[in-house]
Amino acid sequence: MSPNQVFPLEDGPLNPIAQRVLENPDLTFDVDGDAIVVAVKAELLVRKSARDNASELDAALAKIATRHGTLATIAKAPRPRDAERSDARAGAGGYQPDETGPAGGIEVWRLNDDGADSIDVARSLRRLAADEILDGSKLCVPAVTPNHVAILAPHAGGCPASSPRPAPGPHEPFLAPPRAGASARVTVLDSGYIYTEPPDQAHGALDARVTLVDGERLDTLTSPASWQPDAPDGVDIDGDGRLDGIAGHGTFIAGLIAHLCPQTELTVVGLRNQEVEIGGMNPAQQGGLFETEAAIAHAMLQHSDTDVIQCGFAFPTLDDYPSLPFAAAMEVLTGPDAPREGVVVVAPAGNEESGRQYWPAALPDVIGVASTNRHGHKRAWFSNWGDWCDCCTRGEDVYSTFVDWDGLIEGGAAPQLFAGWARWDGTSFAAPKVSAAIACVLASSDDDLLPSEAWEILLSGDGAVEVTEVVDDQLSADPVTLPRLHLG
Repeated sequence: MSPNQVFPLEDGPLNPIAQRVLENPDLTFDVDGDAIVVAVKAELLVRKSARDNASELDAALAKIATRHGTLATIAKAPRPRDAERSDARAGAGGYQPDETGPAGGIEVWRLNDDGADSIDVARSLRRLAADEILDGSKLCVPAVTPNHVAILAPHAGGCPASSPRPAPGPHEPFLAPPRAGASARVTVLDSGYIYTEPPDQAHGALDARVTLVDGERLDTLTSPASWQPDAPDGVDIDGDGRLDGIAGHGTFIAGLIAHLCPQTELTVVGLRNQEVEIGGMNPAQQGGLFETEAAIAHAMLQHSDTDVIQCGFAFPTLDDYPSLPFAAAMEVLTGPDAPREGVVVVAPAGNEESGRQYWPAALPDVIGVASTNRHGHKRAWFSNWGDWCDCCTRGEDVYSTFVDWDGLIEGGAAPQLFAGWARWDGTSFAAPKVSAAIACVLASSDDDLLPSEAWEILLSGDGAVEVTEVVDDQLSADPVTLPRLHLG
């Protein structure tokens, strides 16, 4: 069955981010109900156990694709000496998962035929090997999937749910100085962080508290495959004179977490390449135009020696199977060899007005966060929602630190003036509130709590945060009730 690439007319125009990414010849996509499933056209993710146990699958793969390694074995590209500053700044993300563990069981293959389509091929190869129930969970995973792209939506909302809106500076200091004593570590996997330039210090206090880390993208165009450094976030990376649609996303989230939990030690991992201009680039350059599930799961593993991982991505998968790399990453992080016992991963539910499962939020060991409206009593119009989510909090009209910009913005018709502050809508801005609340429980406790225990305390209502319930009956056949955390 070939991918369906016809959009229903009633959905209206795609958002600008979607338009750019879907024009990339290195991507394929499938319009499936209320979702666009997007993937790298030439890459497959394969469960090693399935290939070992199914000779037909092994033989078929060998004829059409080249194996490049696993999530545990693919190495970083050699860094030039002038890039050492980045490694020093980043702490280099040194955790290397065991090759014999779950991450070593997810293989990366590249199709040999430039005209082949990973969605078609994955569906065809699945017939040669049985699905598998992962140990210790009810997750049913396939033998083969494409390498999904982790951002997009079928309508004008997308990720995030709206364009940012200019906002005045706060009447009172937005960031309280950290108190002496315990702190908690939060690692943000997002678009990166944009430091302010002197003499403008709209959020200079935040600049001093953020450690910025370069993310990495997977390069299978060269042999052997390697992890290449991502470009840093910027306001106008493509040079079209407009504020990029996702620019400042990580800056906004970093400020929100620091505002809600002053005791947070913040690290921001920049995974930014998915929205730069595609015109005029050669294939090697086009390989870095988007982030994939493999790249984000890799970042999660690399930087897992922390208390909370705030993952800013949500994406649907082909035929609704769980994400293979994220399932493997969570097996590592909840296993005996995890760098940090009890580390929690928090992720947004997504902004597609859907009850369909979005990943990684839908994984049982990930805290999936939906959004209420600004009043807190119902689902926000954009928010995904389902019993696969763990909680909700307000993600509409959220206020936080942003960038400086005076001019047009991507998808907008009128110039906008931003002076370091903005309001924004999206489950991407509900999830970091939960991350900050978990960090607050950890930092304020006299006990030696694990992050997972702090989450349980928070959800129970014993963590100085009121917990009520919100019901939605619009996105599924039966009403779905989620705990609402009152986090402003």
